[in-house]
Amino acid sequence: MERKRLETAIRCLEIAVHPNTKDEEIVAAINGFRRTASSTPLRQLCREAGGGVANGAFADELQRLARENLALRQKLQDAEENRVTTLKRLHEAERRSDEIGGELLAAEHRADAAEQRLAEFRGAYGRISGSLSHENFDLRRALAEARRDLKQPIHEPVAPPFQAALNAALRGTEPAPAGPSTAVANTPWTA
Repeated sequence: MERKRLETAIRCLEIAVHPNTKDEEIVAAINGFRRTASSTPLRQLCREAGGGVANGAFADELQRLARENLALRQKLQDAEENRVTTLKRLHEAERRSDEIGGELLAAEHRADAAEQRLAEFRGAYGRISGSLSHENFDLRRALAEARRDLKQPIHEPVAPPFQAALNAALRGTEPAPAGPSTAVANTPWTA
């Protein structure tokens, strides 16, 4: 049978067995097949449509295609498993990133609080340091005055020795003032 008639006959069969074909269309498609095939058995039409491939070669080809199909399905399954594994790792990385982000935010808040406390400490230190400087200056000035006062001799009136006072009293005169040499060694006794 020529190729064009063969294709027309197969097309008529396809239309006849299609699930959306109406009953009157099925009858028309079968009648079209019969006219086109003109008493050629269906088996022969199938062999001719298959290009004259022998049953064994056709079966081998089917098995090869089935193996390729199985290999492709396995690759597809492996790719899907890899995708799922990668997706799980991605979700875990996102979760960890969120945790780290929270920890980082908390650390930034702690650092800000520490910087605030440091600034307050520096201010307090500056005030205390300034106050201590003034006190230190006042103390140094007082120390310098005390040292200067210690270098000046102290002239306190010294009471004359008792013997001189007794002699003056017996004579009826005023006792003579004591000199600086007798001021410390001969301190008078007073009642």
